[in-house]
Order: sequence, then structure tokens, then C-alpha cells
Amino acid sequence: MVVPGIYVQEQQYNLNSLKIDNRCLSGFAGITECGPINTPVKIRSFDEYLKVFGGFDTAGILPCSIYNYFRCGGKECVVVRIADEKTAACAKLKIKQNRGKIEFEASSPGHWGNYISASIWKEDEKYFSVSLTYQAKTENFIHLSCDKNDERYIVTYINARSSLCKVKVKGFATVPAPVFMRNFSSGNDGIADLKAGNYIGYYNGLNDYAGIGCFESFDDISLIAVPDICWLKKPEDMQSVQMALIAQAERFPNRFAILDVPEQLDIIGAANWVKRMTSSFAAAYYPFIDITDPLDRTGIGTIRVPPSGAICGCIAATDGEKGVFCAPANCLIDGAVGLSNSLTIGEQEILYTSRINFLKYFPGRGVKIWGAKTLSCEKEWEQINVRRTFSRVCKALKEGTRWAVFEPNDKNLRKRLVRQVYGFLLNLWHDGYFAGSTPEQGFYVRCNEEINPPENIDAGILTFEVGLAIIHPVEFFKIVLTAEKDGASVYLQE
Repeated sequence: MVVPGIYVQEQQYNLNSLKIDNRCLSGFAGITECGPINTPVKIRSFDEYLKVFGGFDTAGILPCSIYNYFRCGGKECVVVRIADEKTAACAKLKIKQNRGKIEFEASSPGHWGNYISASIWKEDEKYFSVSLTYQAKTENFIHLSCDKNDERYIVTYINARSSLCKVKVKGFATVPAPVFMRNFSSGNDGIADLKAGNYIGYYNGLNDYAGIGCFESFDDISLIAVPDICWLKKPEDMQSVQMALIAQAERFPNRFAILDVPEQLDIIGAANWVKRMTSSFAAAYYPFIDITDPLDRTGIGTIRVPPSGAICGCIAATDGEKGVFCAPANCLIDGAVGLSNSLTIGEQEILYTSRINFLKYFPGRGVKIWGAKTLSCEKEWEQINVRRTFSRVCKALKEGTRWAVFEPNDKNLRKRLVRQVYGFLLNLWHDGYFAGSTPEQGFYVRCNEEINPPENIDAGILTFEVGLAIIHPVEFFKIVLTAEKDGASVYLQE
């Protein structure tokens, strides 16, 4: 289009775009060794996690939870580092000479930076070299200059290449005096006085978020967990964080919260813990699990961790291998060798009737997830797979029928909608998503004059109705979607 004028461009909408996405992206928030604070980072392997957030040398549980997540079948997750930004500090090293100063600052806040050491040696009257060492990692930068006009100016050269630190220079025009293995100092993790608010955070837009509020910038996160609530000292703070997780899951219907019942609670305490938490968008698990210590080369040592990381990994694996309609239960937790609390049959019954999914140890086989209940008190929503299947179908219907907003509101449109949605649900029925020996027993689709009276058509409103029999053939869940002609929106009413 090089000549001025009015051009018409037709946009085609794919009527076969309805599909279930069985990928499972999990969101974790907690304490890490290093890395950016309150910044969500998508991680696709545990090795990638180690590069961004460091290893197991931290007071938090999160590294072990991420390790369990990938070990149990998780493919990708979003990680948010929790810390008090007011007290967290980057370790620094200041080199002063005459009136000038070179300042090295660790790439992220935390005590880890105190173990970075720097060495400087002179090459000639203009150039020098810098060596940075952290654990087994060494970064060498040679032929550096303090001249801003030099292509190897220390600030721009190191800052563009180092993963350990950033450099600032003030009033420094000469070659610095030699330094040998001098350590950074004053690094602080910012976790000594963590409060519930540090975990809960906020979301004020795409560039203004903190805590679990960071997850709200991702539409595709389906599981959320905070394994490190055990770091909080007050039980009411722990519950506040878990209630915030549930609230977020309910605001994002395709999201589901995985909760750890605190380790110190006995069976009655665990049952009382979840009494206030009544939601079909969350599930609680008990007790903690003993896993093989990732740092113990003998394979004998164990550590105790909350189960949420492993649970999310098992759910992600089930989604990918079988489908979201399959209950995430009877799954073996890879690497788990025991439990913090051996449960009797009577204790198992108390937990199950309290809507808590318990973990069960089988001698010679390992630890399995023994239950797939939500925290809902409503019978139709008491199974995790039912809630998540319904949410996933609703999401697919909402996204896959947006094209109808741009179409004339007539019989032809209604027929096209029914044909598209029926074909989508029929495929799901064949895949085992719905109950019934015939499609009619598993689902129905309605979009006729009865639910689309003339006054609605004149107002530009189109409604179609879908029923799903996820568990029993006679139990249907009703979905009503409404499209308005004045805006490209599809509204969902459960």
C-alpha cells in the first residue's frame, strides 16, 4: 500500500480453533539464594533455576520444591523471589585511590554476594585486569581501562559481560593499585523479618507488582504454590498467604492453588487449619515428605520438605500424559522416601473427611498422592479434576468463540456456533473428558430462539448454552456465554 487511499483487509477466523491446552505452567514464590526480587522469571529446567536463583545454600525451601517439581514431571514454571526490599542488600567492594573510587556490586541482593572475591593487577600505565571468583566460577577481564572513551572501559565492558556483579566508577582516571582476593561485604538476604505482606504483595499493572501478585501478569499459569510459608512465624500470617493464593485462583478461573498444611500440626490441627478455607479452586496436602538430599552424593541422606513442589510436578505430568480430566492421585512422588508423620487408618479418615489430601507411604514402592479433593464443601466441586476440567473447557470456549462477536446475529451464526462447539465437545468426549456411553449423555449444546429472544437479538446479544457431565451422566454443569456486538468481548457466567 504505497498510494494514499482506503483499503479493505478481510480477517479470517478459524472455526476449528477450539482446543484444550494440557500444558501446565506452575507459579512458585519463595526464598532463594540469589536472583531478582519480586520479578517473575520463567524457568524451563532445574539447571536454569540454578543459573538465575542459585542453589540450595539458602534458608528457604523453594530450591528443593523446584527440584521436586522438575523431578516429578514439571516442564516449566514461573519463579518469584520473596524478600524484604527495604533490608535486602547487594554485597559490595569499594576500591578507593586518591579521590577516586571503583565500586563492585553483586548482581542481586543477598548474603551470597559476600563470597565473591576480586583481584586486580596492573598491566602497564594505562591498562589493568580484573578477576572475579564465586565458588567454582571465575570471570577474568583483561586489558581494562578507566578511560570512558576506551572500548575496554571497565564499566561498560564488565557490566555487559559479568553475571556476578556490576561496576561503577567515580573520579578514577588512573590504573588502580593491585588487589588480591578481596571479598565483597554487606550483602543481606532480607528475610529476617518477613511478613505476610511480603508474600502476598500486590498487582498494580504490568510493571508494578510484588509477591504472588507477580503471577497476575501471566494468563497461562494454572497452578500456584508458596512452599516457604513455613518461614513465617505466626500461624495467622501463614493462613493469610494461603487465603491470598485461593483468592487469586478464584479471580483467574483457570488457576488452582496447591496448599501445604504446616508441618508442626497434628491431625486435629490439620483438620482445623482448613476449616476457613472453602474453595473449589484449591487443594491442601499433608504431611511433609522426606526426599533424598540432592547434595548428598551417597544417596543416603534425606531432607524434609513441604509436598507442594512435588504435587505440582505430578499434576503437570498427569495433564501432559493423560489430560486434565484425570485425577492427580495415586501418583508416585519420585525421590520421596518417607513422611514426616506416619498416618493410621483412623487419621487418614479424619484428613479425608476434612477435605485434606494425604500422602501415603508404601514399603518398597515409595510415597504416593492419596486423594484428589478440593477444599470445596459442595459435592459437585469436590474433585480436583472436575474443577480443573470445567475451568479448562470454559477457557477454551471463551477464547475460541470470540470470532462470533464480529458476525451478524442471525440463525446462520447460531448454527455455526453449535457446529463448532459440538465438534469440540465431541472430540473431548471421545478422549474421555465426559461421562456417558453416548455423546448425548456426556454433553449438550443449545443455541436457539428460546434462549435468544428477539429483544436480545435486537440488542446485539447472543447466548449459547453448554452442559457437561464430567462425573455422573445425569449431573450437568451449565455454562452460559454472552457476546455483545458493541465490544469484542465474550462474558462467561457459570
